[in-house]
Amino acid sequence: MATRRISLSTVATIAALAICQALNAAGSLAWEQTNISVDAVFGQEEVNAYYTFTNNSDGPITISKTTASCGCTVPSLEKDTYAPGESGKLLATFDIGNRVGKQHKEITVETQEGDESQSYTLTLNVDIPQLIQLKRRALLWKVGDAPDTKDCEIIIHSSHPMTIDDVVIKNNEKVESKFIFEIEEIEPGHKYLLKITPKSLDEKVRETCYLASPDDKEKSLQNFPIYAWVR
Repeated sequence: MATRRISLSTVATIAALAICQALNAAGSLAWEQTNISVDAVFGQEEVNAYYTFTNNSDGPITISKTTASCGCTVPSLEKDTYAPGESGKLLATFDIGNRVGKQHKEITVETQEGDESQSYTLTLNVDIPQLIQLKRRALLWKVGDAPDTKDCEIIIHSSHPMTIDDVVIKNNEKVESKFIFEIEEIEPGHKYLLKITPKSLDEKVRETCYLASPDDKEKSLQNFPIYAWVR
């Protein structure tokens, strides 16, 4: 039993030394935080995240290169070289664009610390709210089958309600469709059922339709196509 206690103590000491060595190998640029999470809001075009750091070494540190895992994220600095004890901030600007859901980006920071090169990894997590969820957005029929009705469930985010009152074809142009569209309101402003019935199944047809709403001032519904195909 005593031998086992000595063995465990030895393992603990070795582990502690390994941790210290790893910390020393991590470099002398100390980051206030390396992982930032942001919840975006509707209409937000970009997210700015600031990573604060301090030079904890006895000599100057030069940030030689910064890169991001995606072109939608751009890291920037006010300057490259920081004196001992000096602090700075790295700004990571994430372009939201048409992205929705959870986004994970990494920024790599390369430094020259005396005669040694170091590398640090920063992470940015952005949760972008999705305006609409479409369940069964691609509705398919086969030529020669019975022209039955299929449906697409529409769920609108609770913080951005809107009334769905119409369906348009080909980028919001009102043209004659090969399908019949019916909109059933399940929960006003939040939940609808779009029922689609082909007028005929005698030939192949491919149509892309879009929801329409008088509340859609930003034309956001154009980003949520629904596909009705006879093949």
